[in-house]
Amino acid sequence: MEECATLNDLQRWERLVEDQSSLFRLTLTDNQTLRLRVDELERELSVWKLAFKAAEDEKCNLQKHMLKLEKNIGSLRDDNPLLLCLIDGDGNIFSQDLLASGHTGGRQAAMLLTKGLADYMVDVDAGSSGRGQVWLTVYCNKTGLMDTLVNNGVCSASEFEAFVLGFNSASPLFSIVDVGGGKEAADAKIKECLRVFTRFPQTSRVFFGGGHDNGYTSTLSTLENEGLLEKIVLLRGYKTLAAELQHFDLPHLDIGGVFMTKKLPSCYTHRRSTPPTGVAPQEHDRQRINHKNFLVGTQSPIISTNTQFCRYLDPSLPLNKQTPRPCTFFYLSVCKQGDKCTYGHDYFLTADNYAELRANAKKSPCPVLNKNHPCPFGESCPSGHYCPRGSKCSYSKQGKCKFIGREMHIPLNDRIGISGRPPSRSQSSNVSGQTDGTPTPPMSPVELNNFFGISPFVPQGTM
Repeated sequence: MEECATLNDLQRWERLVEDQSSLFRLTLTDNQTLRLRVDELERELSVWKLAFKAAEDEKCNLQKHMLKLEKNIGSLRDDNPLLLCLIDGDGNIFSQDLLASGHTGGRQAAMLLTKGLADYMVDVDAGSSGRGQVWLTVYCNKTGLMDTLVNNGVCSASEFEAFVLGFNSASPLFSIVDVGGGKEAADAKIKECLRVFTRFPQTSRVFFGGGHDNGYTSTLSTLENEGLLEKIVLLRGYKTLAAELQHFDLPHLDIGGVFMTKKLPSCYTHRRSTPPTGVAPQEHDRQRINHKNFLVGTQSPIISTNTQFCRYLDPSLPLNKQTPRPCTFFYLSVCKQGDKCTYGHDYFLTADNYAELRANAKKSPCPVLNKNHPCPFGESCPSGHYCPRGSKCSYSKQGKCKFIGREMHIPLNDRIGISGRPPSRSQSSNVSGQTDGTPTPPMSPVELNNFFGISPFVPQGTM
């Protein structure tokens, strides 16, 4: 019994020793793992310390650089502020007294503008007055503006040229820039200047002389979103402000005696188109706008005033490929659409262009005769009364010809016009002598509503 008890005690002791040894080994393994982890964390800590020190150094350098830039910007703003003045010269037109004074008027206009801008800055920012540089640019279509002024009796061409010379010589930073006759050419330049120069810190104020035009709304909205609209001051010309610009509530400046306060009336000039050979210019214009040419009870003729000055055709393109295409009714009769017409009313056309225009117009059927009604205009009608292919028209046999009137495909020898004689050659062929007119579109659509209420006009000397 005693031996059995001793044996059990020995086994228990050995198990305890074995468990303790296992515990010691596990503790030693964990201790080594922890030591490795501590070493790794210490290395990471040293790396982060280095990164933090580098970031702190960079922060200090950036702060020093920022202070330096702020000092420079403050120096630019305080020592030499820029007063930028951008004027749309096609809308803000100088007064008649200044323009008629020629060279002296140009220098006087520059002096009045300088004084007006300086006085405004004294009222709103007395601290910066006297140090600012005034940079003033007038953008305009010089030729077009001169024609308008001359046609309205404001000044002569020589007086306008002298005015421009006097204005440009008044100051190195004052200039009248000719942007040419492109559509909205002045607007594009002014918009870009507003977008670029308003962001410059040295730009103290931007005096904007374009309050007559709604086209500047998008540019001003962009500046408003960027918080830069506070720099804009509206330089008033016309008393009436464009409707879409009124909601900006811009501060405005009126300089008396510098700009016209009312718009000039639109003028119709002989340069819109050239009369055909054999027609005197005076007779051409008289027939174009004479009220007696219209039927009794109709409205007066509407002359397009969208563009006051003529444009030239692209010589590499035919008339029906120009952009926009010349208006058939405007040049061959009278266009009732007036300013709403989407076709060109301001092209410089030669006699050959007129002949091509008439020939192309004859390729489109007369809408009255096409419905088997007698055309009241006879050969004066700008549209075709007969199919160019005549009785041999293959499109007619297929039912595809657009000349569908009963007598539109009769042979040439059987055709008798309203006046009792065969139709002119222009009704049966185009300029090149070809007779294929069916697939080719006219210069502008010939619609029925253009026929009623107007009197036909065909330039003389070309039929």
